[in-house]
Amino acid sequence: MNLRELIQRVRNKLTPHAELSNEAVVGFLRVLEDIRKEELSCAEIYSKLDEYVECEIDCKDAAHIMPLIREHLDICQECCDEYETLLDVVEKMDKEV
Repeated sequence: MNLRELIQRVRNKLTPHAELSNEAVVGFLRVLEDIRKEELSCAEIYSKLDEYVECEIDCKDAAHIMPLIREHLDICQECCDEYETLLDVVEKMDKEV
């Protein structure tokens, strides 16, 4: 490969890609809207957190049974901190009994 070919390859990689069609953009926005409809708020998570922890303590696959809660905990540090604290307290209480 000579220098001219190398420069041409670099230029080809740097050229902007074709714009997305309006239909593709609208389709993508619809997918995002559907995802948002399925999300749970922090208040909803907080109200169900005890059930999630109990499910996990009972050796059930809580993430599989309640996937929206697990997904929220994966992206929300505040709720995840609450979850970890509650899990820690419940585990310690179970050890004392």
